[in-house]
Amino acid sequence: MHINTPDTASTQRLEQLVAKTDFLRLTSSSEHYPNAMGIGLPLLVVETALCSAVVSLQGAHLLEFKTTNGDPLLWLSPNCDFTPGVALRGGVPLCLPWFGVNQAYPDKPKHGFARNNFWELGDAHLLSDGNVELEFLFLSDANELFPYDFSAELRITLGNSAKLELTINNTDTEDFECSWAMHNYHRINALSEVKVTGLAERKYFDNFENYTEKFQSGDVTFPGPVDRVYPAVENAVIIESSPRIEITHHNCPSVITWNPGTEAAGKIADIGAGNEQFYICVERGAVLKEKWHLTAGSSQSAWMEFKQI
Repeated sequence: MHINTPDTASTQRLEQLVAKTDFLRLTSSSEHYPNAMGIGLPLLVVETALCSAVVSLQGAHLLEFKTTNGDPLLWLSPNCDFTPGVALRGGVPLCLPWFGVNQAYPDKPKHGFARNNFWELGDAHLLSDGNVELEFLFLSDANELFPYDFSAELRITLGNSAKLELTINNTDTEDFECSWAMHNYHRINALSEVKVTGLAERKYFDNFENYTEKFQSGDVTFPGPVDRVYPAVENAVIIESSPRIEITHHNCPSVITWNPGTEAAGKIADIGAGNEQFYICVERGAVLKEKWHLTAGSSQSAWMEFKQI
């Protein structure tokens, strides 16, 4: 599939929009992460009295977030590759219009293609409560990977918390199904000590065993590789580590927990041996049987919010 890149007109609109604000700065990954791999991608740096953040235009991808007096809440791999079209490792990738391996067509790219393409910054506001609101738009015509027209909007609100609200619009004349996830990589102090509360005594599907159904006894820990989908989770979940992080949501029924473990991390070029010790993924979305069915012309929305507690 063709990977889109910003054209001259969209770049000019972006520069004009950023110039109207005093909380946004346009930079590049080569400047912001001088030791990073890749030829470079445009980034937005957010700085306010409440927080600081970094967002990549590719994927509308939140890479960093911390409140002014808080700890960094996201993990970005030191081996992240900032080459256009390459998925970025860390932060909050948006997996869309499918999550994980495409169940119907396993040869298609994992986690869809929205994270590999550029989104347009439609607007940016500093709200009266001090929060920053960024509005991103992604348009996708029917193509060989996903034969339906659709658009997606992502509103990122940054302040004392980070909130991501996703809207998917079926702009086609036919119904379609899609799955998606906000693939949060959260920073932790020690993989051997971290646990996730709010999922005890629930069923889950184990991706290491072809999504075999299992039962969660006690809180989620990471003594080895973990890749699980917990369905129908209405409550908040908490990462018990330093920092301590609460993740809340609306209309995101699925929770995914993931860490590749030591052996696999060493074989993943953009993670690297040893780096798996400093993050876990605790994601919210709508995957497997909880995927969305969108009738022609309809829309559906959901949000996920995380903060240090």
